[in-house]
Order: sequence, then C-alpha cells, then structure tokens
Amino acid sequence: MSEPTAPTAADVRSAADALKAAIDAHLAAVEGRSDESDPAVRTAFLAMAAAAESYDDALYDTYNEVTPFEIPSQYAEVAADPDNPEAISVLIRRDYQIEHPGRLLGAARGLAAGAVDPEVDISTVAGSLAALFDVFDPDEIHNRSDELGLLPGDGTTWVLATDPEAVADEQWFEDPFSDADPERIVCRFDVIGDEEEDDEYFDTFAEDGSEDEIDGIEVV
Repeated sequence: MSEPTAPTAADVRSAADALKAAIDAHLAAVEGRSDESDPAVRTAFLAMAAAAESYDDALYDTYNEVTPFEIPSQYAEVAADPDNPEAISVLIRRDYQIEHPGRLLGAARGLAAGAVDPEVDISTVAGSLAALFDVFDPDEIHNRSDELGLLPGDGTTWVLATDPEAVADEQWFEDPFSDADPERIVCRFDVIGDEEEDDEYFDTFAEDGSEDEIDGIEVV
C-alpha cells in the first residue's frame, strides 16, 4: 500500500480559502437566523469546524505549524434542542418484582428448541431472565409479565433530543445512558400503577393525542 501524499503548499492555500468561505457562510447564517435554534447556524458551524480542521492538518503536515483554533466539544449538547430536535433517543425504564420464580423458570424451559443460547443456564433466575429477554422484546415481556411471574412496578419513558451525528455513532454502546440529561427532554411519560393503567394510558393517548394527566400518569 502506498503512503499518503503530503499536502502541497497549494493544498494549504486551498484549505485556507475554504476556511475563509466557511467563516463567511457561518457569519451569514448567524446574521440571518430565524431563531435561537435555527438549524442553518448549526450546519454552518459544523462546516466551519470541518474546514478549520482540514486547514489545521494541512498547515501542520506541510509547515509543521499549528493554528490557535479550538472547536468547542460541547456544541452537540447545545444543538440538541428539545423544542426543535433533529434526532431523538428513547430511554425506557420498567421495574418488576420477581413474584413467582417458578413461573419464570418454567417459561424459560418452555421456549422453543434452539431459541436459547445453549451456554445460558436456564436453571437459574438470572439465566431464565437472559433467555426470555433474548427471545421476547421488552414490550412482550411486559404484556406477558403475569405468566412470566413478574409483578410490574412503576416505569418511565424519556424522549430526548439527540445530536444526529451521535445517533449514527455506534460508540455510544459503551455508555448508552450517559446522555440521560433532563435538559434534553422533548416529552416524558411516567406510568404509575399496574398494567391496566398503562394500557389505558396508551389507548387513550393513541386515540385523541391528548397530553393530559390520565389516572395518575403524568405527561410532562
């Protein structure tokens, strides 16, 4: 494999011109923005940041020189505006008591042959939980909680404004709930009580789109 070609003096000049144009475009976006969360400003900012990085790299590779520019690392958090989100993350918490361990173990043993990883020990509660959550999605677990020996507790769903680039970045798997910032909440649904209240909430919400409090379930 051939080594990458170092940028020439002309490349550095071209990168500098691109940065100047990006600065002008960012200023124009700021001067003409419609409101504090105008996406055009964010787009121009990111373009300017990319141009600055390209210029910095070319300048260093060619002349061993650096720039005094530093791109704010927190811009993504500012850009994740809950009033005008460009992307969202949905965080769900549901609590359960393991009321009947025998039902849980029996349900795991009753799974179809080949559905469970043979390395999972379904003779234990932890193994049975791993098998069931591997086969069923969380909604089905919730709907079948009684037959699985689980007693539902309270739950909450947070819909958070998220930076679009963060959504495409799989590195968030290393710390999936680090962005659980209340400041980013677009809407929040708190379920207080048993499954009937949960079902009643979702049915009512789907029919009329209401965001009022329904039987102790608060929509923020």
